[in-house]
Amino acid sequence: MDQSEPIWINYKLRFEGRDADRHLLEAHPAGISIEGLSWALALTLNYGVTGQTRYSRDLTKSAKIFISPPRAGSILYELNILVQNNPFLSLIAGRYLINTVTPYINGLIGYVFSQSIGLGGELAGEAQKFLDKLNGEDLKTISRRIEPPLTRAHTAIGRTADEISLRHSGSEIIRLDQETKDNLKASPVGEYDTLDSNVTSFNLLTGNGRLYSAESEKTIPFGLNDNYRHGTTTALISSMEQYSLGRSGTIRIVGERVETAAGRLVRYIVGSAEELPKEDWIDGVDPMRTRRERQRI
Repeated sequence: MDQSEPIWINYKLRFEGRDADRHLLEAHPAGISIEGLSWALALTLNYGVTGQTRYSRDLTKSAKIFISPPRAGSILYELNILVQNNPFLSLIAGRYLINTVTPYINGLIGYVFSQSIGLGGELAGEAQKFLDKLNGEDLKTISRRIEPPLTRAHTAIGRTADEISLRHSGSEIIRLDQETKDNLKASPVGEYDTLDSNVTSFNLLTGNGRLYSAESEKTIPFGLNDNYRHGTTTALISSMEQYSLGRSGTIRIVGERVETAAGRLVRYIVGSAEELPKEDWIDGVDPMRTRRERQRI
């Protein structure tokens, strides 16, 4: 492939529920949603292609987003992203080919969007080898910077649609709904929980992961406090490794609650993590390394 030729990546943007099910959208909230989503994508693409975490409108010309209006009877927009080669993109993707650039861009969008809207999650599997080359602090910066436009992207939700999804080749990259809309409004509440729990995923590069919450009865995202205690990352990694081996992986975690306005727990900001002291073991059994009798998560 000619290194100067652009690569086109095609996406489907779908509105569902409420007016959208009648093949209509209220113009103003839908327009704000499309603007917010396109700007969040533009900031993400600018970083993915150039490695620069800009927040001005002076973005690279190496990545552009084009939108095609829906056909009659459809609330399905086509988003076409044009990506052109440059040194940073070649460094990360390895070769400027559609089968390397596409999974990298899809994985980057899916990851930073998920972090912003409170879904957490690991680096996308197929894109892992590409995204591992990126700077963890830069990924955090982009995830924070796209929060305002992603807040605007949710404007249509609850007014003229219930959900907005972005898909590529039949696979969902991201979905926005009432839960993610509430997540964006969540904030730390100054209350701290001490959890004896396990870590199901953790990425040292970004400081993000997931842990089991008995309160939510599912895994929820967490991030590290800027001043986390020494030994915390070691304990988190050990818990994840033991859990992956089919063991309990239970450690003691202290984290600040991040809640929505309605009081729903969204994530934790972890300040410390450590193995449980022997005096807290039950019947002398090490809660970190004992085998799980049943997969609970």
